[in-house]
Amino acid sequence: MRKRLRLANLTKTLVLLSVLLNACVSSPQIRVNTDKNADFSAYTSYGFIEPLGTDKAGYTTLVTKYLRDAVSDELEKRGYVFSSDPDLLVNFFARLENRIHVTSAPTPIYYGGYYDYRHGVYDAYPRYIYRPYSYSYKEGTVNVDLIDAKKKQMVWEGVAVNEVDAEDLDNPEQALRKVIAAIFMSYPFQAGRAGNVNDRK
Repeated sequence: MRKRLRLANLTKTLVLLSVLLNACVSSPQIRVNTDKNADFSAYTSYGFIEPLGTDKAGYTTLVTKYLRDAVSDELEKRGYVFSSDPDLLVNFFARLENRIHVTSAPTPIYYGGYYDYRHGVYDAYPRYIYRPYSYSYKEGTVNVDLIDAKKKQMVWEGVAVNEVDAEDLDNPEQALRKVIAAIFMSYPFQAGRAGNVNDRK
């Protein structure tokens, strides 16, 4: 019986560790949407929508500052320059929500009755039931929109969704920079060119 209890406890522990480790090593889920009719070679400058999506309270938040700096760095790496009369307008939105993740895993159980004749001689294979395990976490979503300033039409959108841990909450500027960098890894354009950012000649 002790052997069976140890096996059951070990199984539970391994399941919980698996859930927690998968949560810790997760990377942002990135989704992008591109207007296939837009001429990205015509865009060389950028500016920001006023007010930005993260400034709904009527003042500039620290999140806005961190996002502006991070997005500016990524665009300027690609040759865009800041302008008061830009080709591209930038908007962004950030959201933090509480979530609960629920999963299930097989847990061994043992029955007596008819099969109990094995008891004391050898152990039978256990039967399994699926028991739910859950944990709560914070989920962060960041959107970056690029808008054709003349047409007032969005031409590119990047979205990142990921679990936010305590370290991210303690270092929001660093966390947001990583997220913006991850989003712009899926942005294939350079200022004045429609080619891939890595195709420098």
